[in-house]
Amino acid sequence: MFESILLGILQGLTEFLPVSSSGHLVLAQEVLSGFGGPAAAFDVLLHGGTLAAVLFYFRGDVAGILRDAARPAEGGWRLPALLILATIPAGVVGLLLAERIEPLFSSPKTAALGLVATGGILTAAWRMKGKGRRSLADITVSTALLIGLAQALAIVPGISRSGSTIAVGMFAGMAGREAARFSFLLSIPAVAGALFLEFGALVHGGFPLSYLAGALSAALVGWAAIAFLMRLLDRENLLPFAVYCLALGSLSLLILI
Repeated sequence: MFESILLGILQGLTEFLPVSSSGHLVLAQEVLSGFGGPAAAFDVLLHGGTLAAVLFYFRGDVAGILRDAARPAEGGWRLPALLILATIPAGVVGLLLAERIEPLFSSPKTAALGLVATGGILTAAWRMKGKGRRSLADITVSTALLIGLAQALAIVPGISRSGSTIAVGMFAGMAGREAARFSFLLSIPAVAGALFLEFGALVHGGFPLSYLAGALSAALVGWAAIAFLMRLLDRENLLPFAVYCLALGSLSLLILI
């Protein structure tokens, strides 16, 4: 129970902060040698907790999307369509490469390398600080597709989903806060799809009550992390996260070699 709650707190902190929740979970499960759950299934269950945090924090945006989608003649389907488009790359990768991706969640070296890559991506995004002016309403089809490709890449543990998608949005000229809004809204269909795919394994395979405690802690801490990051992105300073990822990834590689 203690280890599950600890991993849930770790998930809630790292899912939305651009430091890769999957990379931290892989490394944490390597340290907590007594933890014996199915890595990918438990990871998805924790993502369910953070999905609840996203839905609650962005309930206004979600309600607006649903309301606008009911008025297709007035262009209300534009944002939902862009979110669907950006979801496709990760869905295709997840379905076609699931068997190859699964072992990566048991590879600490892969997670460490991914963290180093995330540090590089965030450093590049930090250099774009203050240059973005486009809002969520200005997002184009090409930008949505590029963000979707970044999300697909982030299936690899260690590559931050929020970090890579926010960075690509900033590269495309979006303000950091607006890129984050699209990134978080994009996580809703992505995580919901992963939960759907893993639902059978979770039900038939069973899981202890401690897993649910981990998901609850991930939801509560995740909501606080979103609120913190949205305030921080007003200044678009991603350098501290870049330094953290580079340091943790490099140190982990030195230890694991």
